[in-house]
Amino acid sequence: MTIDYSKWDNLDTDSERETPPPAALQSGAPATADPITGSTPGSIQAITVRCDGERVRFAPWSVTSVKADHPIFSNFVPLIPRLIEVPLVFHRVGSQSADRADLDNQVITYLHIDSESGFASPSWQSHIGTVLVARKDQKTLRPQHLEGVWMYCDHILDLFGDGEGAPTHMYRRQAFEEWWKDYCKEQKKLRRGTGGENDPDDWRAVQSPYVT
Repeated sequence: MTIDYSKWDNLDTDSERETPPPAALQSGAPATADPITGSTPGSIQAITVRCDGERVRFAPWSVTSVKADHPIFSNFVPLIPRLIEVPLVFHRVGSQSADRADLDNQVITYLHIDSESGFASPSWQSHIGTVLVARKDQKTLRPQHLEGVWMYCDHILDLFGDGEGAPTHMYRRQAFEEWWKDYCKEQKKLRRGTGGENDPDDWRAVQSPYVT
């Protein structure tokens, strides 16, 4: 699937340069997740989603773990993830870059779009930095599940672009489950990862986000 970033062309992110889409998040492109060799008691699997500046040196996203008492679990679930019942929560971890353009993080912006306007709130539009993502219910978050919700938001933005208003029929779990089945089927044909369930490009045995 080719990702169309043009829908955000009119969004003012105050960036002074345009960063190309992250290669690891395109169909068939390689990505390496940070391996978790052992499970620490009380730890919960999460995903680090890097801002534009850090993607130059590191994978766009990678698996990590957090403690059950991490402050991320006190944060709110954005509207679209909440409506489709995949309870993602976010925690900014910043960046070492002093260049504000480096801090943009379009994946995270997409995940915060409003259901009525299709735009994220100003605080999630630009200069976001690198972000930690987990499930508020403290279940394991797989990279494929995060990608699925992100691309579902991308699909919703496409529907906004049709000019027919908010696609309210997409704002429910059943609609996401139907879309997810087709997306998984497509990725299994296009992606050739062999690194296991924490490899973003290994879709061979990916289950639904509702089966964790």
